[in-house]
Amino acid sequence: MTDNNIKIGVYICHCGSNIAATVDVEKSRDAIKNEPNVQVARDYKFMCSEPGQDLIIKDIKEMGLNRIIVASCSPLMHEPTFRMACEKAGVNRYLFQMVNIREQCSWIHKDIERATEKATSLIRAAVNRVALQEPLEPAKVNVNPDTLIVGAGIAGIQAAIEIANSGNKVYLVEKESTIGGKMAKFDKTFPTLDCSACILTPKMVSVAQNKNIKLFSLSEVEEVEGSIGNFTVKVRKKARFVKDDCTSCGECSDVCPISIPNPFEEKQALRSAIYKTFPQAIPNTYVIDKDSRPPCRETCPINQEAAGYVTLISKGRFEEAARLIRQQNALPSVCGRVCYHPCESECNRKFVDKPVSIKNLKRFAIDWELENKGAPDPPKIEKKRGEKIAIIGSGPSGLVCGHDLALKGYDVTIFEKLPVEGGMLKVGIPEYRLPKKILKRDIDYIKKLGVEIKTNKALGKDFDIKGLKNMGYQAVYIATGAHRSRKMDIPGEDQFDGVYHGVDFLRNISLQKPQPVGRNVAIIGGGNTAIDAARTALRLKADRVTILYRRTRKEMPAEEAEIQAAEAEGVRIKYLTAPVEVLGKSGKVTGMKCIKMELGEPDSSGRRRPVPIEGSEYKLDIDTII
Repeated sequence: MTDNNIKIGVYICHCGSNIAATVDVEKSRDAIKNEPNVQVARDYKFMCSEPGQDLIIKDIKEMGLNRIIVASCSPLMHEPTFRMACEKAGVNRYLFQMVNIREQCSWIHKDIERATEKATSLIRAAVNRVALQEPLEPAKVNVNPDTLIVGAGIAGIQAAIEIANSGNKVYLVEKESTIGGKMAKFDKTFPTLDCSACILTPKMVSVAQNKNIKLFSLSEVEEVEGSIGNFTVKVRKKARFVKDDCTSCGECSDVCPISIPNPFEEKQALRSAIYKTFPQAIPNTYVIDKDSRPPCRETCPINQEAAGYVTLISKGRFEEAARLIRQQNALPSVCGRVCYHPCESECNRKFVDKPVSIKNLKRFAIDWELENKGAPDPPKIEKKRGEKIAIIGSGPSGLVCGHDLALKGYDVTIFEKLPVEGGMLKVGIPEYRLPKKILKRDIDYIKKLGVEIKTNKALGKDFDIKGLKNMGYQAVYIATGAHRSRKMDIPGEDQFDGVYHGVDFLRNISLQKPQPVGRNVAIIGGGNTAIDAARTALRLKADRVTILYRRTRKEMPAEEAEIQAAEAEGVRIKYLTAPVEVLGKSGKVTGMKCIKMELGEPDSSGRRRPVPIEGSEYKLDIDTII
């Protein structure tokens, strides 16, 4: 469609024979002159010459052209030339469009037909583009003359020195502990084989002594905003862990007991944890290479910063310790009681005496907060989002997900199948280990963030995923868990009353459903569920509770403290024993046939595989099996 207000002039340059020898200029001209809004299409031997520019100026004045296209060489070379010609004739310089058909279509081939086709296509695209361009006026703005240079290798160093010597401020950012880059590793430089250090070291010293250069070592650029002359840059500077008045005497490195592979030597040699990369390093200060994370934090499933709150507690700053714990832990009261604390297994203090009691310290800080400051208020949500999120399941995964999403401003609703909140935290862990009021404390905190929990809502029965989407939920997080018990797969297991599965047994007790147990109870297994079931059975007035475990005490996956507590309460444990058959009479359990085991080769879990001992079967009088 032609716009009568747009009048385009197209000028194709021969560039002597640079273009014309490969592109059929006349054919391209004839093809373009019939394009919409094109008033004139010409070709000329040298458009950049004065006669070529006069041709453009003359056509603008006589034909009223208001858009100009020149198809010639690189815009880098002659775009300013043609823009000036347009302005002389009264056309805004930003209504000019240049097409590069020399480098793009000419020179390195002899396919005239395809070169002409490509050149014509590029010019046609410019016609469509220039019709949409609008006049612009240059604006003047104040600029910051300071320069940021990222990377302090030889190129960055030389650039910084030259700019600084011209009187301008330079910020030199280097991620390593010293400047010098790759050149500092070389012995000789190509191609003259001059001494690398002889060239580099004086320049490094010049950087350190130049008042116009501000050096940031161990630093990285994280964010750049703005435009040329007005950039705002965010730089993260890492700590050296050594004071700036270090004299580089080197005594610290001599006595440091830690040796690690030296990256400067391509890890072919060792250096101490406190080091200077090489003798001529700038800054001339040592730096400590700390592990990225303490082992306690590294092994924690939620990366809890244990060292931080342990230190705060040691200083008597209990409220700050509790606040730090809550920053990363949505269920701090729960974790202070039932966490399996792998952090303590990795604590370096064990090499001195005993690991720090990290779990109990967490419990202390959170309990102190409640007793002395009352229930904490959650942080204020700065920005509320409109999206609704549905979470299915109010166990630990669902609660943590709801907590984290609420902190980000989302509208969160948790749907729980059971009549109580908390999932397996509520119905899978006995009251004596995790009191319900303690769990409620953490759940109430999450609800204060705006998270709604709806109980007695089962997926597939009371609602489905499609229904949630119809209700306006933009995302669904499924946290139903996978807590179904494994069967023993032995004769009689499903034949007699009095055989319970551990998870079901604990759930029914928590929900106050009738769960009768006899006088003699056998627990099959060696994990925490087995220990919980055994101790719960004692609380239900069982006379004798015996755990049957097919391996030894060493291989039991339950926590040692829980095993000791169970034994202290009277639970008996028979090791290297496995059930073979459930015995019964009149529909009720009366006993169990067992077999003795011995340990063989390790299995996929890393524990030695239990192997039955032939002919070692025996019977136990049992009236309840869990």
